[in-house]
Amino acid sequence: MKEVNLNPLSYCSIPINMFFNETNQNLGSATAFVYEYKEKFYLITNLHNVTGIDPIKNGPIGNHGGIPDILHFTLLVRQRPHIEWGHFKIDLYDNNKAKWFIHPIFKERVDVVAIELDYSENFNGIFKPINKIQFDNFKLEVSDDVFILGFPYSLRGGGHFPIWKRGSVATEPDLDYDGLPKFFIDTASRTGMSGSPVIFKRNGIHGAYNGQLQSDSLIGEIQGFVGIYSGRIVGKSNLDAQLGIVWRKEVIEEIIEGNLRDSRNFL
Repeated sequence: MKEVNLNPLSYCSIPINMFFNETNQNLGSATAFVYEYKEKFYLITNLHNVTGIDPIKNGPIGNHGGIPDILHFTLLVRQRPHIEWGHFKIDLYDNNKAKWFIHPIFKERVDVVAIELDYSENFNGIFKPINKIQFDNFKLEVSDDVFILGFPYSLRGGGHFPIWKRGSVATEPDLDYDGLPKFFIDTASRTGMSGSPVIFKRNGIHGAYNGQLQSDSLIGEIQGFVGIYSGRIVGKSNLDAQLGIVWRKEVIEEIIEGNLRDSRNFL
């Protein structure tokens, strides 16, 4: 049997599709990933994916005008002796109340949500939380290379693994934009990538001071998880600016700890 070497991060991205009332109409495709916090698992994606509402236009994303109430996703269920996938679904509402958590301070202005994955819903998939990957402890810098691990136009990179779409950090990542914890990346991203984890990579000498290596310096490639992709700045054409929005990874634990469910009902 052929041995295949896969990057551990490729296991983290999850393709998702939104549906309404068990109909066969797919309201849209996007990306999500799992985050583990205090022995609980959460599905992380964009707010606009679960509401079906464009956060800028404040109207339906698709021409169909549909609002999703069911989220379908694909998980790994077996790695050996061969890879197998399983298909699962979760209800987005419980008694007409949204199941997703939003940011406790900025609320819907942060386009990120967390949905607790309850084992009682009979998931038998293998969770691959992104925060259990071993990352290097170096700060993101402007001009760093980044990769969006998602599913543009629902395309897969073999099986149900993501496509690594490349970009670079376009604004100072420590500075807020519009007073919100986000920054821009320069990338030709496409529909279906919303909710993707964003990874940075950098080659060279890291952690040197005044040209001198330190005890924690590294030589070679480093990588880190930096945030959640949530779409691009759209102008008159898809070629305008080509700037993608990334929410800093810190908003994830802020959302989970805030424990604030979205009080709005879009159905």
